[in-house]
Amino acid sequence: MIGIGNSLRGDDGVGALLAEQVGGRSVHQLTPELAADLAPLQRVLFIDAWLAPQQPGPLPQPRLDPLPAVSPGVGSGTSHHLDPAQLLAITTALYGRAPSAFWLRIPAHSFSHGREFSPGLQASLPAARRLLRCWLVKA
Repeated sequence: MIGIGNSLRGDDGVGALLAEQVGGRSVHQLTPELAADLAPLQRVLFIDAWLAPQQPGPLPQPRLDPLPAVSPGVGSGTSHHLDPAQLLAITTALYGRAPSAFWLRIPAHSFSHGREFSPGLQASLPAARRLLRCWLVKA
């Protein structure tokens, strides 16, 4: 399990927080070097904040989605900052396989400096933790 984000940028730190709470790893961003860690795994969960749309009505809820398998070379960017699909493509290209992958995304509302989560993200944390527990039970 990999939590992505910066704990000094408000809601962006939620991925790191949740991963660390269950013994996972946290990183500021996904980099090609992580491919070696992913190659031997059967399953991986990426946990990250996503910018919630500013709209009236109910707050968006956290989502847990499977990531589709990616063929080597597809979406494998050359940047040192990758999204999960690009990292999985690099893993497959280098090691001939990649784990099945899932992405837990928690709606974020503020990326300002500081360690405090916005009220909207705090409201989403119980649902995010439920999704995380469900994923862990299926492991």
